[in-house]
Amino acid sequence: MTAPKHGKETSGTRDRILIEASRLLSTNGYRGTTTREIAAAVGISQPSLFFHFSNKRAIVEELYRRDLVPAVAGLENLIVAEASPAAKLFALIQGETTRILDSPYDMRAHISYEALNDPDLAPFRELIRQFDDLTNLIIRSGQESGQFDAGDPWLAQQMVSGFLARANLFVLSDEVRRQSHPEEAAALILRGLLSDPTTLDEVRSEAAALLARYVPDVPTPPD
Repeated sequence: MTAPKHGKETSGTRDRILIEASRLLSTNGYRGTTTREIAAAVGISQPSLFFHFSNKRAIVEELYRRDLVPAVAGLENLIVAEASPAAKLFALIQGETTRILDSPYDMRAHISYEALNDPDLAPFRELIRQFDDLTNLIIRSGQESGQFDAGDPWLAQQMVSGFLARANLFVLSDEVRRQSHPEEAAALILRGLLSDPTTLDEVRSEAAALLARYVPDVPTPPD
């Protein structure tokens, strides 16, 4: 298995802890990863790690905060935009896939939900539920307006969320093209939902103006 690739790197001990922890968590799981292993991967002592994070759960909480908070904030920005439901959904898929590819953190582990079963991480499960509910809202709006085919909005939302979860595995693939695949993925999914697929180019153009809304700036704690 090759080492995960990321769109950008960050600096500072705190960020290095998060990067190495995300990689170990994705390989060994939440229960199978120790703070001693994380410290060793960073090249610091365990007491030095505890200067930045009090325990393993605090590290995982920060990883989820950096991953899920921007996703929900970006989606909320799209929800209130003056745009068609199809353009919002296109921008969501393209923007979120790009955000995943650009992240320095390996978030494959959260697909398993192992860490999220910890009762102390319940607020992050709520963020995932909120993301899914807002995605469902966009799809239902598209169906009500006639822009999307009628059908089960829950199933369509599962299709979108399932793809975005799968996008966390892209870090392992040499086939991923950051410049084209996010937009291509959005087009593939929207083509299957649009009641008139010939409008896809119009939707794509409208979505391009929305992408800037899917970049909320979540402050990073000082090192």
